[in-house]
Amino acid sequence: MNTKDLARLVRLPNLLMVAATMYLMRWSVIRPILGLYQIELQVSEIAFLCLVLSTVLITAAGYVINNYHDVKADRINQPRRVVIDSRISRRTALLLHWLMNLAGVFLGGLFSIIYHVPWMILIFAGAPLLLWLYSIRLKHELLVGNLVVSILTGTVPLLVILFEYPLLSRSFSGLPGFFPDGIRALLFWVGSFSFFAFITNLIREIIKDAEDVPGDKESGSKTLPISCGFKNTKIFIVTLSILTLLFLGYFFLMHLTDWISLIYFVLFLTLPFILLIWKTVTAATPKDYHFLSQLSKIIMLLGLLYAPVAHYIIRFLTGG
Repeated sequence: MNTKDLARLVRLPNLLMVAATMYLMRWSVIRPILGLYQIELQVSEIAFLCLVLSTVLITAAGYVINNYHDVKADRINQPRRVVIDSRISRRTALLLHWLMNLAGVFLGGLFSIIYHVPWMILIFAGAPLLLWLYSIRLKHELLVGNLVVSILTGTVPLLVILFEYPLLSRSFSGLPGFFPDGIRALLFWVGSFSFFAFITNLIREIIKDAEDVPGDKESGSKTLPISCGFKNTKIFIVTLSILTLLFLGYFFLMHLTDWISLIYFVLFLTLPFILLIWKTVTAATPKDYHFLSQLSKIIMLLGLLYAPVAHYIIRFLTGG
């Protein structure tokens, strides 16, 4: 097993995106909002690194076990990308899965105990179980697997504020203006990124199902394209995309007034979504759906990269 095979097995680009999401939420959203109230981040950088590593390790373990159970379908859908059995043995893959899960749960549990939020251990212990259930059962059920993965994706930004909030509550609950206004702003901004991550990932999961129909049929999956046909799948994707555009429009009109956000929303979010809708309507081959899958991933990244813009707005345009 070489480094390239391992990177493909754990889907390294996706792991980097998870880590980037958490750091952008911390540095570009939460820190500037706290700065408006002259409050520092309560979780140390070292502790936060442990939190990120925990999340990345559990996510990587989920990818490994999913690839482990998907070998049959992947040999049909993506034969060139199959590494288990060809370059990495099943035993090695299972060992990596367990080691990464144990390390991730340990780091997350240690973090939760040190910062006196023991209930968070349930999240770190429950996520590996949910990902395992997804790989063997849930992903084959109509929309259930898509929703599970999308909810977990949407949870990633929320993890950052879930650990900061108890510490902020203990130290600054009596600070005038911060409770509830400051906390409401934190939850609003992070929650908006979380919702965007959830719904764009749901769109991408359904597009991937449309791309992978041959292998999914062979493995007995009841995905949306298999159960309801491509026409209804397209309608569902387009509907979700329009709902996302409406959410972005509402977000801008109700909470933003600056030209920077308007330009960003139009050029980097609205236009790509319009392209996604158009290409969805005209899609006819697996190659078309592969393009849509890549485009949806780019849209997710562009949504995440609005965080530095949000940093500028929060810190400078509000006088922070």
